[in-house]
This record gives sequence, C-alpha cells and structure tokens, in this order.
Amino acid sequence: MAKNRILITGGGGFIGRHLVKLLLSKGRKVTVIDDLSTGNMIDAEPNMRFIVGDVSDPSFRSEALEDCCALVHLAAIASVPRCEEDPPLSERVNRRAAISLFDEAAKAGVSVIVHASTSALYGVPEFLPISESHPIAPIGVYGRDKHLAETALLGRKDVGVCALRLFNVYGVGQPSDSPYSGVLTIFSERLRNQESLTVFGDGKQTRDFVHVSDVIQAFTMVLESLEQQGTGSPVHAQALNVCSGQTRTLLETIEAFGDAIGVDPVVIFNPPREGDILHSSGTSETLWKALGWSAQMDFKDGLRSLVS
Repeated sequence: MAKNRILITGGGGFIGRHLVKLLLSKGRKVTVIDDLSTGNMIDAEPNMRFIVGDVSDPSFRSEALEDCCALVHLAAIASVPRCEEDPPLSERVNRRAAISLFDEAAKAGVSVIVHASTSALYGVPEFLPISESHPIAPIGVYGRDKHLAETALLGRKDVGVCALRLFNVYGVGQPSDSPYSGVLTIFSERLRNQESLTVFGDGKQTRDFVHVSDVIQAFTMVLESLEQQGTGSPVHAQALNVCSGQTRTLLETIEAFGDAIGVDPVVIFNPPREGDILHSSGTSETLWKALGWSAQMDFKDGLRSLVS
C-alpha cells in the first residue's frame, strides 16, 4: 500500500494545528514535530504521531521523516524582532535546519515538499499589489534566511516542490500574548477585555489580511497537486503568494471590528515604529490560475469569529 503519511513541522503552532486537523479529516496520516516553544500539544488522534523535538536537531528530523511521503515545513523562528536580536538562532532554524531537512526528506523517499515562506521577502514594496515578480529585497535577518531556504528548495529537481509566501495570516487559535501574534489577534483580545487599541503612526498604513482557513486550503491544494502530478504540476518549483488581495488601513480594520461586534473601539495613537512597512498588499492571481485558489473568508465574518 502506498505511503499516506505527511510530516508537518511546526504542527503544534497556529497554522499547523489547523492544517493537521484538516489533513486528518481527509483520511491522511500525520506526523507532527514541534519543540513547543510557541506551539502546543495536540490531543491524541489514531492517525497522528506527535514528536516533541527541535527541527534543527538531525536525530529528531530523522525520526520524524520515518514512513512519510510528503513534507509541509512550517517550523520557523517567525518573530522578526527575535531574529534581529539573535541572528545565529535565525540562521540555525530558518536557514540551515530547513535546507538540511529538504535534503534529508528527499533521501528518505519524500516525493513532495511544501514550504511556508513569507511576504517579508519583498521588503519595502516598489509597486502594489505585490506579485511574485516583485524584486526580492528582505529588510532583515528573518527575511534573508527565509529567502535562502526558499531558494534552496525551489532549485531541487528530484522532488515536487513549492513555496507559499504567506501575507498577514489571522484566525482563531493565534495566542494574543505571543511575540508572533498578528495585530488582529491582539486587537480582538483587547476588545474582548473592553480595552483601548494602540496604533503606531496615523493608522493609515495598509495590510493584506488572509484567514487561516484559506491558508490551509492553499497548502492542501498545492500538496495534492504535487502528489498527483509531481514535477509536472503547475505549482512545481514555484513561489506563490497566499493573500486575500484586499487591502485595508488599520483604521478601516478597527472600524470593521467595531461593526462586526457592535462596539465603538477606543484608539490610542503612538509614534510610528522604526522599520515598519507602511503599505502592503498582494495578488494571488498566479495561484488562482494554477489551481483555482482564492481567499473565501469574508473579512467581517473572520473578525467576528476572533471575538466570539
């Protein structure tokens, strides 16, 4: 019988937990490896193995790859400030561990690798919306290391590969007290506690928010295409944006929050933070043309789910 097991690195994290649940619902067997530094254990499931371990440790990688036919690599140091404070840590996890894992996975017989990349690779936008043809110009350590890992993966000829450049992902299950949390999760927690919202700058900076349910659909569609078509898949060796294609200012976002839950948020303005990108919006037209994927979650429904 053909192998049916998928390895999800970082599967205890925000996106990973949603993806594991979806894959299990599709009848897949799943192995998760997570060091629990920011993720959490997942309740035992008959078709799931959970390994508590550091993806940068070769012995844990070897154990995790056993009997797997596909790999989704989510594990990373995703906190930009932490990467700037500790570049060797970012290099060890975001670059070297990822590249080693890709090599070891191919040698272990894995035929498909899907990598969680980031829109941070684009740096300060030269044009909007950002397409995959936008120049790569990461600002800091995090973007640089993620780019090097992505480049190493997409250069492979021996397995079906794809990198998904995620924009601002939000949804239920993202901890509000984590340095990895997005602004929407923080806003929802403060609104639940009837607290004011802090905005850095004038609130007119724009972002492209994409719901986690849409993100995991993108991962599964890419995964299935590569499993079915291998290197002949239209997404093979591609880096693809995963975004909503809709742009909102923070002030518009706060207003939508208020409308969604029937409150009038109190906003406190602080000086802008150095290094913050003012405007970011993407287009996922390439992924739409390849597989028919587009973001489906209505923004107000997504916000309402956060505070429910």
